[in-house]
Amino acid sequence: MTRTLYWASTGLLALAMVGAGVQELRLAPELVESARRLGYPEYLLTMLGLAKLVGAPLLVAPGLPRLKEWVYAGFAFDFGGAIASHTISGDTLQQTLPALVCAALLAVSYVTWRSRQAREGVPEHP
Repeated sequence: MTRTLYWASTGLLALAMVGAGVQELRLAPELVESARRLGYPEYLLTMLGLAKLVGAPLLVAPGLPRLKEWVYAGFAFDFGGAIASHTISGDTLQQTLPALVCAALLAVSYVTWRSRQAREGVPEHP
């Protein structure tokens, strides 16, 4: 069950990050408008898009526990910042929902990944 939860959450999250990363790198007009409304510079989308396209394959790659920890942390900062920004600016639940869903997928992925590591006796940091 843990394995299935891990792969389902991680696979969905990785796909979402690739899709979001592409949209951010191409400066999709709706994302540019949203970034401006939230008070962020347009170039932030390029930085986030690149980070998502680098991080997504690292989540599904075998091994690399230290690198995966960094990817999980980076995505957590991204989603936490997005949720806070949307909430503080008074955005609707519909505008905040993608970040909430991705944060939930991230949490399930991380918890199940750590659980599998502990069960398989993988050292925390090689």
